Amino acid sequence: MSQKPTIELKPNGPLLIKNLETLENSKGERLATETIIALCRCGGSGNKPFCDGTHKKIGFSDERLTQENDEKKKSAVEGVEARNPTVTVTRNGPYEVVGAIELAGQSFAGAHYFLCRCGGSKNKPFCDGTHSKIGFKDDNN
Repeated sequence: MSQKPTIELKPNGPLLIKNLETLENSKGERLATETIIALCRCGGSGNKPFCDGTHKKIGFSDERLTQENDEKKKSAVEGVEARNPTVTVTRNGPYEVVGAIELAGQSFAGAHYFLCRCGGSKNKPFCDGTHSKIGFKDDNN
């Protein structure tokens, strides 16, 4: 894949990742990628980390309930932009995004950030640690 990878947030739906070569689980194992990958962010998919349409059944909302200072996030990205663009499915936690992967429609487009996949963050699309509080589990990744 020669085009730069991007992440698009589908309204009340999955993350659409385009042109990503490296998708890993928390064990460091590579997961299959295609030109476009739909990753679950409602927390309910039976095929985690991939979207299976559950967000429609459960009425998932991606409304951002709090506003954080994105400048704080931007200050933590030095040195990682040159790394191979990678999305890692963390163990029972968020998606870790490393490298220059554009997050479409967001004012923050740093080179290292965490995206919610449990569906409970009050700072969507970013992780706020809610996965720990609600006991989010994904034993396969």
